[in-house]
Amino acid sequence: MGGAAQKTEFEALIFEIGSDLYRFAAGARPSLFDARGLKGRVLTRAIENEKLRAALFRFIDALPHLESAADVASHFRGYLEGHALGGAWNRLLRLGNHALLAPVVRASVGRLARYFLVEESRSAVARALDELRTLPAVASFDVVDEAVLTDAEAERYLQRNLDLLDWQAAAGSKSPHLSVKLTALTPRLDPIDPERSRQRAMKALRKLMPRVLELRACLTLDMEQAELKPLVLETFRELAATYLEPGWMPAIALQAYLPDTQKDLEQLIGFARSNRRRIGVRLVKGAYWDTELAIARQRCWPPPVFEDKAQTDTQYERLTDLLLDHADIVFPAIAGHNVRGLAYAIAGARIRGLPASAWEIQMLHGMAAPLAGAIAHSGVQLRMYLPVGDLISGIAYLVRRLMENMANTSVLRQTYAEGRDLHLLLAPPAASPAGEGRAPANGFVNMPQLDFSRHDLCAGFAHALDVVRGQLGRDHPLAIHGAASAGRFEPAINPADPTEMLGRVEAATEVHAEQAVANARAAFAEWRDVPTAQRVELCLRAAGIMLRRREELAVWQVLEVGKNWREADADVAEAIDYLRYYAREMAALDGWKPTATYPAEIDQLRYESCGVAAIIAPWNFPLALLTGMTAAALVAGNTAIMKPAGPARLVACQLLEILREAGFPPQVCQLLPGNGETVGRRLVEHYDVAIVAFTGSRDVGATILKQTAGLCLGQRQLKRVACEMGGKNAIIVDSDADFDEAVPQTLQSAFGYQGQKCSAASRVIVVGNRHDLFVKRLAEALHAYSYGPPEDPQHVFGPVISAMARQKIESYVEVGRIEGRLFYRGKVPDLGFYVAPAIFTGIEPHHRLAREEIFGPVLAVLRAASFEQALEMALDSDYALTGGVFSRLPAHIELARKRFRVGNLYINRRITGALVAAQPFGGIGHSGTGIQAGGPDYLKQFLWTRVVSENTLRHGYVP
Repeated sequence: MGGAAQKTEFEALIFEIGSDLYRFAAGARPSLFDARGLKGRVLTRAIENEKLRAALFRFIDALPHLESAADVASHFRGYLEGHALGGAWNRLLRLGNHALLAPVVRASVGRLARYFLVEESRSAVARALDELRTLPAVASFDVVDEAVLTDAEAERYLQRNLDLLDWQAAAGSKSPHLSVKLTALTPRLDPIDPERSRQRAMKALRKLMPRVLELRACLTLDMEQAELKPLVLETFRELAATYLEPGWMPAIALQAYLPDTQKDLEQLIGFARSNRRRIGVRLVKGAYWDTELAIARQRCWPPPVFEDKAQTDTQYERLTDLLLDHADIVFPAIAGHNVRGLAYAIAGARIRGLPASAWEIQMLHGMAAPLAGAIAHSGVQLRMYLPVGDLISGIAYLVRRLMENMANTSVLRQTYAEGRDLHLLLAPPAASPAGEGRAPANGFVNMPQLDFSRHDLCAGFAHALDVVRGQLGRDHPLAIHGAASAGRFEPAINPADPTEMLGRVEAATEVHAEQAVANARAAFAEWRDVPTAQRVELCLRAAGIMLRRREELAVWQVLEVGKNWREADADVAEAIDYLRYYAREMAALDGWKPTATYPAEIDQLRYESCGVAAIIAPWNFPLALLTGMTAAALVAGNTAIMKPAGPARLVACQLLEILREAGFPPQVCQLLPGNGETVGRRLVEHYDVAIVAFTGSRDVGATILKQTAGLCLGQRQLKRVACEMGGKNAIIVDSDADFDEAVPQTLQSAFGYQGQKCSAASRVIVVGNRHDLFVKRLAEALHAYSYGPPEDPQHVFGPVISAMARQKIESYVEVGRIEGRLFYRGKVPDLGFYVAPAIFTGIEPHHRLAREEIFGPVLAVLRAASFEQALEMALDSDYALTGGVFSRLPAHIELARKRFRVGNLYINRRITGALVAAQPFGGIGHSGTGIQAGGPDYLKQFLWTRVVSENTLRHGYVP
């Protein structure tokens, strides 16, 4: 539309059409806003009370997983007790009658679900189509249910869609219509591996397409999370280019709340024209706004969606114009329930002279039926989007629809529940006042991990692989000032291919350890007196260098310690976080701090450096933990000697290069790759070493604590030990747990990085009678993934670190065969240090598999009769590092908060992947000394406090 006069005229037409729609629709309220009956009274109160609304949604979301009447009653009371539900509901709450409450609640929720869901049966589909014909309207059906985590579930989803096609044809539909989600066609749709993910999706679609073409059905690919958008678009283009049968039109959904959707639409229009291929586009506002923002903030990514609703509305109208302008090659399907948006589309089609057959409006089943009637009455072609599934298990869809309807910004609520002014409802989108972004409570922002849904970042990582491969085979000599070369180089090998030597690192001896300590001791006094601001600046400079070399540093981990792309990048991001966080914390600790305010007396405290720090790091987080411990020592004014683990020496060499480039003096920070039993032991026992920072196994940690407990000849101070050790971590899966969340999160917790994390889940305790179902689904979900060289991004799981580690893990598998039942064993490549993942059932709390740390992909699954018993079993361990709970009952979650005493407790999420500052990490018992890395107290282990008190009173004169 061009020119002010035309714009005014067009706005007048929008208002005229919108007014007609509104008047027609206002004659009848949607059933959702009917206050009659038990359901109506609760929903009416929920609209008015945000806390009640949240409690109601959470209860409804938990309901599908509640099997017994007692469970339904306890959860209903747990979420809704204390809220003013009114009338019969309050009486039911007071009675707590299990026999009466459960069926009433289930029936009410089932009736509510029918507003939005069609039951999955031939007869129900036929009834729905008959009802639509009276509007008149046509349908698009969408199968909803649990998340697809296994190949078998993907096959069931495919068969359900084939059934839906047949049911529509049997009911007389001339053009059946399906909407499908790629994430439901395969359990492995990962943007980090787009080519093979697309192949898997297309393989499933090829099974569906013969029936689609036979019936001349329309197939729409739904858009899902923002990170999947490139993959959905590519798959759609392949689908459209593969099936060129005359009369068949593929379609895709686009979301207006994504800022780059206009570019996507323009490219699709270009694709359609260049291929002379008519396509359909369903334009929606977008259904995952809250989720997209929450996930982006958790990952520290920029928000992928417009944060201002008016921006989405403005783009929606802009995209509507673009679709209508190209209706000759694109069939526009304008989806929505906003009176303004619908009137805008109708007005746009009218001024362009488009016939009703050239475009359509789509609306969701159950969303504003009176408005749908008004659209149909206006002569516009109307298609209703009908989700199909079980009324209770499809509850996640219901919750999403309820949230849309009852939100303060809901147009339906504003129209029917609040009676907004018509001029406001039909006004053009106006930008909201600028809101302030929410920063973390501690003010620290973590380094975002790479978004591998971006092709450029994937290409950059692949290029870094080529670059690093060009650097392999080099020798890395020792650089200990004053010590001669040992001349003995040890090879670093690729655990995915032990025949490949990545490079050689010169091994230090006890002589080098002595010289390194002497160097560090001589450099300490000068380094201690360097202003804190300068030490902070060096740490920040090192963080900047790491950021510049990010992909390269991650690739070294892929090759040397067998991490996949995401795990390796996360390790680099964590290392950067440690440098930045400890620099910030030390800046806050610097200087004299007043302790009291007495007249004529000055009392002050300051933090002082301790001396030489020995940093003994593990191989499983080869850059992050070595960097974290070293950065804490250096920024606090101590000198540091880094003793890396044997399998991760090349990564340690990269860190030394970075610290040197940043400007840390050579004697202040030295690298001492050597044998733990000789070089490591000498560092720990040396009288001039003031601090030992260790992360590793319990046995070695306990030995270090014993070695440092006393005094030796020449020792001038007691040693400090910052010690983090292992875990035997348990996840409790409550009887009401949502398996769509619990299964994939447990899978990642137990088998991520092949279980080689001290935080990994090695025990799962399942409450009640859902044990067998959980284990079966977990095993099937794990089976969908492949093991292989981690430099290939299709492999989520790779090798274990060494032949010795493989042998140890396999010995525990044999123990498990004796103690319990081997429920599942995966398959792995022959070449490399691979261990097939194993899941054992029939394990008891006293079994070795439930008590000893294995450090590999072996999971013991236990049964518990109650949540309380599960807690006792989880706590029955020498370790207390991490733990997890999957539960929807508020009382159980609160009980876990009080009693599940581990260093890091995770509720309804995976138990690995702690973030610096956000989730400071460490445990007690045999897991550590109780001070958490990446937290506000960690630096103090590398400092001592000194107090100066000065009397300023002079012969009665008080200054």
